[in-house]
Parts: sequence; C-alpha cells; structure tokens
Amino acid sequence: MPGKHRIGEDGTRGLIPDGLAAALSSLCLLHCLLMPLGVGLLPLFAGLSADALEGPEWLHWALLLMALPFSIHALWKGLENHGRPAPARMAALGFTLMAAGALAHGHHLLEQLLTVGGGLMIAWAHWRNWKLRAALS
Repeated sequence: MPGKHRIGEDGTRGLIPDGLAAALSSLCLLHCLLMPLGVGLLPLFAGLSADALEGPEWLHWALLLMALPFSIHALWKGLENHGRPAPARMAALGFTLMAAGALAHGHHLLEQLLTVGGGLMIAWAHWRNWKLRAALS
C-alpha cells in the first residue's frame, strides 16, 4: 500500500527517516574524511597523541549506535513500502564495514578505508531507499 506512510499530499513524512539516518551515518564518514586535514595540520599539534587526533575508540561506536536505529526504521519502512531488499542489504554491509573500521581503531589507513567505504554504502542505501519510496508517492 504505497500511501500508508504519507502525512500530506506530498508524502514527505515517509522520506524523513532516510534523510535523518543518512545524516547520522555520515558523521563517521565526515570524521574520517576530515582526518587527513588534521594530519596535514599535525605540526601545529605536535604534542598531541594519535588518539587525540583521531578521537577515542568509543566515538566510533557511539556514532554507529546512534545511526543504526534510524537506519533500521527507515529501511524497514522502505521495505514495507516498495518491497525491495537491496537498500537494506547494502546498509547492512555498510554497517558491517563501519563496525570493522571501529575494531581497526589505531590502524589508521585500514580504519579509514573501512569506515569511509561503509559510510558511502549506507548513504547509497538510504538514497536508493528514498528514491524507491518517492517513486511510489
């Protein structure tokens, strides 16, 4: 039933969770993408440890755990709406990569590759979910 998640004639209520979930998932992505800038400014922060520059390990888990419930909600509603599991599968892979990145904390390049790759997959999953839902509105 395509219209069951709509609040008004424009159907925007059903699309908000995807935007929110993508934004929260992108926090990890931004964190990793801004790290090279921090490394470039490293001489200015000569006395700081590596942990101070990349953030504590708990930060990765906190961002991941904040984004996860919103993603599950948005992707579940999308699956109910459009019936296609591909966005949820891609997001699951993205979250797995981001968790692996958090586990790789301290292995700078591996951590960044896993987290950025996972964040991009999650962003794609929510974009695709949004497009599939919008096509039915």
